[in-house]
Amino acid sequence: MSFQEAVDCNALEATTSIEEITEDELNRDILRYLKNDELYTLWLCRPGLATECGERYQLHSYELGSSRELYWLGHFAKKSTSPDSVGIFGVGTFGNCSGHSVDRFFDDLCKCNHIKKMHFDGTDLAEIIDKLDGAMKSSNFTHFVVEECHLGVPEATFLFDAFGLMNSLEDLIIDCEEEGGVLANLNDGDMADCIPSLAACSGMRSLKLNYLNLSTNSCAALRGVFPRMANLRDLVLCGNSFDDDCTRLLAQGLSDCKQMQSLNLSHNRISDNGLNALVQRLPASVDALYLERNDITLARHVLLQCNIGDEGTATLADGLRNNQRLTDMSLGGNNITERGWNALSSILCDTSSINATYNSNHALQHLGYYRIPQDVEMMLRLNKDKSKSHVAANKILQSHPHLDMRPLFGRELGLLPHVVAWLEHFAKSRLDLKLSSIFEFVRAMPMKVADGVVGMTEGEKRKLNN
Repeated sequence: MSFQEAVDCNALEATTSIEEITEDELNRDILRYLKNDELYTLWLCRPGLATECGERYQLHSYELGSSRELYWLGHFAKKSTSPDSVGIFGVGTFGNCSGHSVDRFFDDLCKCNHIKKMHFDGTDLAEIIDKLDGAMKSSNFTHFVVEECHLGVPEATFLFDAFGLMNSLEDLIIDCEEEGGVLANLNDGDMADCIPSLAACSGMRSLKLNYLNLSTNSCAALRGVFPRMANLRDLVLCGNSFDDDCTRLLAQGLSDCKQMQSLNLSHNRISDNGLNALVQRLPASVDALYLERNDITLARHVLLQCNIGDEGTATLADGLRNNQRLTDMSLGGNNITERGWNALSSILCDTSSINATYNSNHALQHLGYYRIPQDVEMMLRLNKDKSKSHVAANKILQSHPHLDMRPLFGRELGLLPHVVAWLEHFAKSRLDLKLSSIFEFVRAMPMKVADGVVGMTEGEKRKLNN
């Protein structure tokens, strides 16, 4: 295709059918949807990868076979009011396309104000990084994702420089882990040079920087960036090289993030001292902290790996007994047996008395473990109810087969209808509880019941004294 043909797409559209652009029927469908403003996500890949992309994202991607197709894709995307997301899947996506067609495609994306999300999955960024300049720096992207992509210093420098111009960016994910290895050819100093540009992203709500070899210098850079991110809700920094000193730096920077809700520092080298620094400095808004695969033992001595076992679980459970804020905690990768789970079960539902059950932990909802015992899982599910009074009532009814009515006898039979109504509301299937409660009142006050029915004439309706 010549340069002149590329710039004449507007003129050619009236005389060019979808069937002439591509022979692939699925590709034709994508072009039709795009042309008719009915395509919300556009994924591109090289021929032969559409099935794999579909399995991962549950949608069909366009198998790009020629420069001609790429010109038309850019043309229709520019004229459309959709999609809002564009993704590049796998390596060699533009292998059958000329450099000019790739330049033109990303230039067309610059003109698409409706495109808010960009996603690269398994892409060789080195092949196209120089083509992205205009598209990224002129965009209104709110979401940017780089997963399983090789990332060296040139690619990281380019991306972070571009992020520094994206004050609309709300969600940034860079995850350089792939099965069997890490794809980032970066060191702590490289990333420390890149991170300060994120200070411009004041609207950031979710930030994920995984497997990028972040350490002390990077944490110092992040400490300076976080106070600028007042809207930050979720932070994920997994698979880096964080130790306790790094954790202290992070905690200092995060203390001003008053809206943060979730922090994930799994797969690092944080010990009990680092955990203590987090607990002391994290904002009160944080209700989920993930520390799987660190060196935390919940003791003052540090083991070589995270394996809190039953003793550590019991210590942790005791600390959570009066917790009213923490909802999510991951216990994956630990050697917890029945004894440890029993300790957790006892704080989720203390059955020693009705009062103890009422004062149990009704906040914890997730433990992030794939083999949670049934009784613990049931209590975690109950805790998801927003009404904690309902949670407490249901735990009482499930764990106490017999309710002691004696403390209520002072009100005599006047309280009985309220007791029955309460049981009716919270335990519709527990007829035995209703009957046993009525029986306790009758047994405690037989003459009150008898007085209510004695002396009535034949045919007179009988009723209990109120």
